[in-house]
Amino acid sequence: FIPPCLASLRDKVPDGDQWIHEIKFDGYRLQLRRDNNDIRFYTRRGYDWTSRFQKLVNAAWLLPADQFILDGEVIVPTNTGHSDFGALEDDLGAGRSDRLLFFVFDVLFIGSRSLTGCTLEDRKLVLAELLTDQAGPIKYSEHLDGGGDRLFTRACELELEGLVSKRKDSTYRSGRSIDWTKRICRQRETFVAAGIAFNKGKFEGVYLGRRQNGELVYAGKVEHGFDSKAEKALRKKAEKLKTKVQPLTKKIKKPKALWLKPELLVDVEYRALTGTGKLRHPSFKGVREDLAP
Repeated sequence: FIPPCLASLRDKVPDGDQWIHEIKFDGYRLQLRRDNNDIRFYTRRGYDWTSRFQKLVNAAWLLPADQFILDGEVIVPTNTGHSDFGALEDDLGAGRSDRLLFFVFDVLFIGSRSLTGCTLEDRKLVLAELLTDQAGPIKYSEHLDGGGDRLFTRACELELEGLVSKRKDSTYRSGRSIDWTKRICRQRETFVAAGIAFNKGKFEGVYLGRRQNGELVYAGKVEHGFDSKAEKALRKKAEKLKTKVQPLTKKIKKPKALWLKPELLVDVEYRALTGTGKLRHPSFKGVREDLAP
């Protein structure tokens, strides 16, 4: 397992001939590794999730190389071609893999050669050749040169997640990189589920906490984006994590809240922050099982 290269969040898309741009997917970052007769899928934290992706494992056997490490994102597409994190979470929770697609945007190793020291431009050439004529669920992630601002505007008009921009001459380095940047149409962040809001027994959302300077700071409540399945799953997880001790560093008055041990992570989209750091117009996107609390 090679810890992945991560894009730095920016409020402007880089421009110039030295940059390429890719659509940002709404899924799980995965690393696919084949070592002769062994195939593994790892999450961005290095957890082995191979058993969850049987359809993709079957497709990986058909790629024309016995050894490789590929970097990409697994998604479930909607009818309009968008990636849907909630649908992905549902499918994985139900043990289904028939709708999964794995979009590959980088190759780190092939045959007996490490490619991490090669430029992105050269790695993409190798990757395109590896995935040529592959009609299955493992796809080559296309990119475009230049025109970053225009592409970002168009991505937002199409209600996509945003854009990832990468320097053509960059080598592959684990960790957060300034050679890879991302700009998203709506802000999205992973929060600690500090508690669940109830009103006369009725589910009314999740109280959120953000890690900040060693403290767990209240970030507001998310009330939208839950369907009945997500609500049921959250209630089930909450039963195992409930506690009488409010996990937030600075206590808040929510007398009907069910407080949780700070071990459950959730993804939330929002438009902006208030002056006190609360989320504006938040929407629940799903539980993050691939990240450590």
